[in-house]
Amino acid sequence: MDHPDERSSHKEKTPTLGGVTFFISIVFALFIIHSFDYDGSALNIIMAILILFFVGLKDDLMVLSAQTKLWAQLISISFVLIMPELWINGFSGFLGIHEVPLLFSILMSYFIMVFIINAYNLIDGIDGLAGMLGILILGIYAILFYLSGSNFYFLLSVTGVGFLIAFLRYNLSKNQRIFMGDTGSLIVGFLIAILTIRFLAMPDASYEQIWIKPINKFLIALSITFFPIVDVIRVILMRLLNERGPFSPDRCHMHHILVDRGLIHKTASITLTICGGIIFLIMYVCNIYLNSWGLTSVFIGIYLLTFSVLLLLDYDENASGYRKRFKAIFPRSIQKFEFRIRKKIILLLKKFFYRNML
Repeated sequence: MDHPDERSSHKEKTPTLGGVTFFISIVFALFIIHSFDYDGSALNIIMAILILFFVGLKDDLMVLSAQTKLWAQLISISFVLIMPELWINGFSGFLGIHEVPLLFSILMSYFIMVFIINAYNLIDGIDGLAGMLGILILGIYAILFYLSGSNFYFLLSVTGVGFLIAFLRYNLSKNQRIFMGDTGSLIVGFLIAILTIRFLAMPDASYEQIWIKPINKFLIALSITFFPIVDVIRVILMRLLNERGPFSPDRCHMHHILVDRGLIHKTASITLTICGGIIFLIMYVCNIYLNSWGLTSVFIGIYLLTFSVLLLLDYDENASGYRKRFKAIFPRSIQKFEFRIRKKIILLLKKFFYRNML
């Protein structure tokens, strides 16, 4: 049971073992879809998820140290990175880089997977958010893998969408509420991490089937996992500016900001999920018409605007000081342009969607 404290967004103690069903669902699904697994990766995935399942289960029952969970993640990742189809062999010209050494590729894959697993774990702070963003991310990967002909990873993505939809039935319930816990967030985060690495490791010809320029694959992957990654970077930056440890607990995550502004959990979760889908669509369409530098500029612009809106909405006592610091960095003309856009967005939200927003 999760017992609420001063940082919690719920008031009643709630069961936290919803992730147990995720593990059962994946094992049964892999048994059914393994005939599509031409690379023999299903067994490796089961072994990796098995480790995370027991570590997450123990963490839900009795809290484990961050170091223990990190070692479990590294061991689990090792089971899947021994598969050559998950090696990122090149950058396809992104940043002027084409081929990369195998050792660098593997180390980069470790970093990407650990970052995604923990980023997804950290957004699991209000009802519905982790489930909805998980459905969005896995749904996008399902479409991309289907169009590129990667049937096994398409079915793996659909499996995740399926059990998350079933989970939301109870996660959003008033009388039968249940949390996915660390067991669930580790499993879903690991599943997203595998699919991201597989997406980045596809041959260049596969990207052409889904109208993505190979040189833009990293930016597209960032747009798919936008909010989990952006939230972690933003929170760590804010804590460092506040002279606190980057992993110290607080209530400055994006979902906490929206809830503190008066939005209920479901509304805040739907808002962030819809915004995540819009951001991916913008990046996907721009990818067709822009080169890598143009798409990079679009992504940086979206990130800064998102950071700016969240900073303006933040009630934290240090937020005002941070706003002044960041303003001083940019020229006056950029400040005025950014302020007008940010103001229109917030007024639009209050007028048409969230009239009770503080």
